[in-house]
Amino acid sequence: MKCATATAAAVLLPCLMVIGTIRGEEFAPSKSAPWQMEWRRGEFYFRLNGQPRFLFGRNPAGWQVEQFEPLLKSAREAGAAVVRIHLSVGMPSRGPAGALDEAWAQRWDRVLDMAAKNNLSVLPVLAVWADWNDGRGGESWHAWDRNPFNSARGGPAKAPVELLQDTACRKLWLRWLNELVTRWAGRANILGWEIFSEMDLISGATEADAVDFAQRAAAVIRAADSRSRPVTASLSGVAVWPKLFESGAIDFLQAHPYADPPRYHGNLDALILDSVRELRRRFAKPVFIGECGLDSRGLRDSLLTAPNAPVGIRHALWAAAVSGAMNGRMLWFEDGYDRFHKLDLRARYESAESVVARFVRDVDFGSLKPLELADSSALRGGALGNARFALGWFRDAASEAPDWPLRRVEGASVALVMAASPSAWQVEFYDTETGKVIGRGQSRRQGNHVTVALPPFNGAVAFKMTAAE
Repeated sequence: MKCATATAAAVLLPCLMVIGTIRGEEFAPSKSAPWQMEWRRGEFYFRLNGQPRFLFGRNPAGWQVEQFEPLLKSAREAGAAVVRIHLSVGMPSRGPAGALDEAWAQRWDRVLDMAAKNNLSVLPVLAVWADWNDGRGGESWHAWDRNPFNSARGGPAKAPVELLQDTACRKLWLRWLNELVTRWAGRANILGWEIFSEMDLISGATEADAVDFAQRAAAVIRAADSRSRPVTASLSGVAVWPKLFESGAIDFLQAHPYADPPRYHGNLDALILDSVRELRRRFAKPVFIGECGLDSRGLRDSLLTAPNAPVGIRHALWAAAVSGAMNGRMLWFEDGYDRFHKLDLRARYESAESVVARFVRDVDFGSLKPLELADSSALRGGALGNARFALGWFRDAASEAPDWPLRRVEGASVALVMAASPSAWQVEFYDTETGKVIGRGQSRRQGNHVTVALPPFNGAVAFKMTAAE
């Protein structure tokens, strides 16, 4: 599946009226609070100031350094802690193949400084598929003809796939990689290193070549980064290359879920829950949502501008928080790329994650694992838990794309499989639009199930459960 990037630069539309927004109360992070992000091998979440946390993040973009300042400020005020930045998108290097363009690096230095000022950790994306795609597969966004590594522009490579193979092209690129990582290794707000975004979209790519390339690149990064931060690489959509994902080169996996027809029909929440849990189950590695969206086809003939699209995005934000993923949000078009089209989709979602961010702010995710559901046929959602605590989110099964209706639901319940848990639980229920508490109750384990009777709710409901004994 081609992800949203395949159409991002090809869609040019006039300014349109935006209908409906998601806005919440400001997350209001402390300006003076200590801030330290780390990942410890074997854990499924990043630690923020020592505590395993679920994080929100964004994919900001711009073609001028100054454009990042309001994007980063807005992200932090809404509760985001992470930004994933594509170094060759918007502000590409103008230097020759293999040389670190000093003017280019200084521009990104300034963006990293801005991120640090806003207490945001950065996952730099060191290479992007479009620069290594020649359009042979019908991709509408491809830039191999402008890549300085292309022999037609004086570079060493006749074809994009040479980056992945033992060639002069790869040697030059790895030399550039070493210089860049060495330059930024001392920066405390580097979250990790993404070798490549969507490797399967490199023209001519194979899994075997990708694994070899990832291993070589990871070795360079680890030698240059004395802080031993994690390394990742991504594929398009929810594609899986087992040997790549199992490789020691990849510390945490990525998913790029886009809820395209025909399987998910715009229901991004369902895709996130299914794909993240399957990746965790299959590979036993942390899963980072690198980017996502309701529709990868861009702005034309898609769900991105549907009147109730903000409801679909809200469902997806909550779903991510209970999926077992390390993070959530990470919208592609809505988090900055709409600016390339002089649109303002971003305004619809400026503080969309703030309610969920408050809900999870004090939760220690370290020992929480995805819970199985015994019965929730009228609902869609998920839950995480351990022997003493659980949190969950569920929506009306009918609240789906393209209209996402918010019906009043009464008398619903969910049964969680929690065989080794205490018998008595206290439950607190939350409105998913406002974050306000809408009820409290008790639940008891019967056999290996804890059945949670939900209060009346409109469209969706969230809860926290604490062992009562």
